Amino acid sequence: MTLQQLKYAIAIADTRNITEASKRVFISQPSLTAAIHELEEEMGVTIFNRSNKGVTITNEGDEFLSYARQVLEQAALMEDRYKGGKGGNTIFSVAATPSSP
Repeated sequence: MTLQQLKYAIAIADTRNITEASKRVFISQPSLTAAIHELEEEMGVTIFNRSNKGVTITNEGDEFLSYARQVLEQAALMEDRYKGGKGGNTIFSVAATPSSP
């Protein structure tokens, strides 16, 4: 189990759609599906029921995702603490100077 796999599972849970989740996490749909299958097999849990209408979260998947969210929150706190605040939200800004006509 990796933090990345947990992020993928949360993305699927949030969107309820594997294709949409794959766009959100910037990987291909087959790679996302494979990562989730691997996670489910390793942990011995079925997180999602898949159908042509999307995905639904199983009861044990709901419990698993609750733990996954906690793990990801704790990992973010560790990064903030030990990376000197560089692990949290990064702000990107661009400055431009006006050009003369």
